[in-house]
Amino acid sequence: MAKPEHNQSLSRFILLLMTTAIAATAANLYYSQPILPLIASEFNLSNSQLGSIPALTQIGYAFALLFISPLGDSITRRRLISLLSCLLVFACGTAMLAPNYSLLLISVFLIGVSANITQQLIPFAASLVSADQKGATLGTLMMGLTIGILLSRTLSGFVGEQFGWRNVFLMSALLAALFGVLLRIFLPSNKPSTNLRYLALIKSTLALFTKHKSLQHLHFQVLFGLLHLTYFGQHLLFM
Repeated sequence: MAKPEHNQSLSRFILLLMTTAIAATAANLYYSQPILPLIASEFNLSNSQLGSIPALTQIGYAFALLFISPLGDSITRRRLISLLSCLLVFACGTAMLAPNYSLLLISVFLIGVSANITQQLIPFAASLVSADQKGATLGTLMMGLTIGILLSRTLSGFVGEQFGWRNVFLMSALLAALFGVLLRIFLPSNKPSTNLRYLALIKSTLALFTKHKSLQHLHFQVLFGLLHLTYFGQHLLFM
């Protein structure tokens, strides 16, 4: 395993860039909730069909936690973040132009997958600082995550109401492109911590997951929290 590269200092600018990128990316998990009535009106959807839209976003995010996050150990994180940013731009653009409900579902699933950018930036930042700085650094990043989640519904609701639901995804695509370019330019390069092939890497990750109960509890708590926020948001919309 490669040692954390503390010699590559994490400047205040890069930390701020990472934090705002995390906020902008995490918001994608909840942008769809305030605009569900607008989507329902255009596609003539039932409440159960509408529920599949935010649910598939969260499923995509959970899928990426298991099958995309481990890739951060085998390829440079800057490269992986760039690929995920391209996927996010593509998925948001596809959602914006979606002519039917089925394509919209595929798009929001891919949006959830590409939101794994947050799970690449957080450990990347932690690897660039010394042990005594990790707490403050992670606290700053998690603040960005929380702000992104809290502001997502307000921003999405405003844009959707004023300019239509498709422009919410246009806004998201533009933000993803902006931060994708900035992160590609300013993030330092890191050395992969393992040379394992993908299947071996996944097996190793699953082995750690099954071995350590604390990891299982943490993942289930995160997933439960995301699903709870999704359900709560939908419940408020249809009250």
